[in-house]
Amino acid sequence: MRKIVWLILAAAVFGIVGYALAAPSPGPQYRGTLVQPIHANKDGVKVKTRRSTDLIAQDIVYHPGDNSGWHYHPGVVLIEVTGPAGNVLVFHDQHCRTFTIPANGAFYETGHKPGLVDSPSSNTSDVTAHAMYILPTGAPPRVNTDPPPCARR
Repeated sequence: MRKIVWLILAAAVFGIVGYALAAPSPGPQYRGTLVQPIHANKDGVKVKTRRSTDLIAQDIVYHPGDNSGWHYHPGVVLIEVTGPAGNVLVFHDQHCRTFTIPANGAFYETGHKPGLVDSPSSNTSDVTAHAMYILPTGAPPRVNTDPPPCARR
């Protein structure tokens, strides 16, 4: 009986360690509150905020094989991807569509729509996501959530 208990405990520990090693490495968050709303519409770019808004800058390092887990972001997050040529991040949206973002590419996430980002194990190096969150003052930059129905099959 003791051997079975030890085997179960060992399997649980290795499972937790394996999961922890497969998660990206988020850096510190730098947060500031805008001193005035944004009402900008120049050169084909339009940005407008209505209430108190925070900006958060953060770098997140993805190692080959990492994934972010299903989550969403209040407001908007703009993400620029850097890393060696040939390495990518893959974004999975709430409909389980995939979008491949190459190094020096960019993408965005918005609203309460679940998404998942992964770094394929075929990547030969780390890839960094440089994130700029634009969100209501005091809101968390990320909310973990269950996978959408299409990902539970």
